[in-house]
Amino acid sequence: MKVYTVHTHPGDANPMENAILIREGFNFWAFIFSGIWALYHRLWAAFFGLIGVSLICNLVIYLFDGGPEMDFALALATGIGFGLIANDLRRKKLAAGGWKLVEIVASPNENAAEHRFFDRLRGGRAVHDTLQNAAPTPLSGSTPYP
Repeated sequence: MKVYTVHTHPGDANPMENAILIREGFNFWAFIFSGIWALYHRLWAAFFGLIGVSLICNLVIYLFDGGPEMDFALALATGIGFGLIANDLRRKKLAAGGWKLVEIVASPNENAAEHRFFDRLRGGRAVHDTLQNAAPTPLSGSTPYP
């Protein structure tokens, strides 16, 4: 099962209309297309950070007279590191923009997680007022874990 966090923007007329689900854990697409992925999600600081890390890696390769093996190892390490923190960077950007973490959902895929979240809303286990005033941490303000 995959775990997703659900984020809403309380300033919207209907916060659930534009809810964003972000999967926990490693992001494969951020690992493969690091810079493009960062630009697509408008993570400008992460993009420029990747450029800075790339420049530092090239400098290290030049200083230590490294070959393609060292270049590959540093690129692989950078990609894995970015893949591990990519979804957390998205969550941080959303929180800075006023988005609230309202729910944590476990499900086999994103569509099932979305359906499960909205079914919970209809079932009365999460209330609209609670969603608008939810704290941005899963320990306070969220409904019980499934």
